[in-house]
Amino acid sequence: MSGTSTTPQIPDAFFAEIPKVDIHCHLYGTIREATLKDFVRETGAPMSEASVAEFYVRGEKPKGVLHAFRFMEEFIFGSTDRLYRLTMECLEDLASENVQYTELFWNSTGTLAHHPHLTFAQTQAAITRAMEDAQATLGINAMLIHAIDRQASVEDAVTLMERVLAHRDDRAIGLGIDYLETGHPPEGFWKAYQMAREAGLKTTAHAGEFGCHWRNVETSLDLLQVDRLDHCYTMLENETLLQSCIERGMIVTVVPTNSYYMRTLDQSEWAEKHPIRQMARKGLKIHPNTDDPTFHNVSPNLVWKMMHDAFGYTVDDLHGFMLNGLEGAWIDDATRAQMTSDFTIGFDAAVVKHGLITA
Repeated sequence: MSGTSTTPQIPDAFFAEIPKVDIHCHLYGTIREATLKDFVRETGAPMSEASVAEFYVRGEKPKGVLHAFRFMEEFIFGSTDRLYRLTMECLEDLASENVQYTELFWNSTGTLAHHPHLTFAQTQAAITRAMEDAQATLGINAMLIHAIDRQASVEDAVTLMERVLAHRDDRAIGLGIDYLETGHPPEGFWKAYQMAREAGLKTTAHAGEFGCHWRNVETSLDLLQVDRLDHCYTMLENETLLQSCIERGMIVTVVPTNSYYMRTLDQSEWAEKHPIRQMARKGLKIHPNTDDPTFHNVSPNLVWKMMHDAFGYTVDDLHGFMLNGLEGAWIDDATRAQMTSDFTIGFDAAVVKHGLITA
C-alpha cells in the first residue's frame, strides 16, 4: 500500500476488520475460563474455581501459563471429547475476530503420559476433526503443529516424531518446540527435527523467548534448520545473527504479550524497551500473534492494536506484517497468492473506510 498515514489514533473497528492469520498459537492456551471450570467439575480435578480463575489474571506474580498447561495435561485432557470441544471453541474465537487461517501448536507428550488409555491417533484425530468441522461451519482453515516438550527428554521428542510419522494427518504439517526454554537448549532435539525435515514437514522453534542467550536462535537456524522462528527477541543482541536472519528473509512470529518482558520490564518503560519495538525497524520480517490468548488476556484484534498503540508501528507497517504472516504460513503457493490478493483488498477497504489515507 501507499499513501497511508501515521495518524496516532486508529479506531478499534479497523483492527477488527482487517483479515488475519495467527500462526503462533498454543491450543491449550486458548481454553475459555468457563470451559476449564466445566472440565474441572466434569473430571473432579483437584482445583477450586477460584484457583482456576487465577490462571486468567495477569499482573504481579500471576500463576504461570506453564503451570496451567501441566495441570490440564495431568487432569483435564484425558478425553477426546474435551479435546474436540477445546479446538472448536478456539476456532470459534479466532474466526470471530477475522482470523481466516491459523496454525495451532499442540504438545501431546505430557497428555499421553498421564492418560495411557488414550492413543496418539485418537487424540490427534479429535483435534483435526474439529478443524475440519470448523472450516465447514465457520470458514476458518486450521492446521496443526506438533510441538516438542523441551522439558521432557530428547527421546520423548523422537517418540513424538515416530508417532507423527506413523499416523500422518493432512492437517499436521509441522514440528515446533516450546515450553520452558531456560536450561533446555534446542541442540538436544536435532534428531526429531531431522526426522521432520526428511518426512517433508515444516519446522519452527521457540528461541530467545525467556531472555535466553541468542545462541539458541543461532542453533535453531543452523543446526535444526528451521523454516520459521518464534519469539527470538535476544537475536537483537548479536548483529551478525540479526543480519543473517534478515538476509535469509526469515519470518519471525512475535508476541506482544510475551510473559518474560511483561514480568521483567517496568510498565512505565515496557513499550519503549520491548525488543518488538526494534525488530521490524532493524529489518526483520515479523508477524504478531496471540500465543496463549485466554491466559494472556488478549485476542487477535488486540494484538494488532498493540503493535500500533504500544510499539508505534504505522498502518503501512501493519500491512507489511500481514503480508509477512502470509509469507510465513505453511500454505501452498496458489493459496498464498489468492489469500494475499484477498487480504490486501480487505485491508485496503478497512483503510479507506476509516479514513487512514493521506491526500
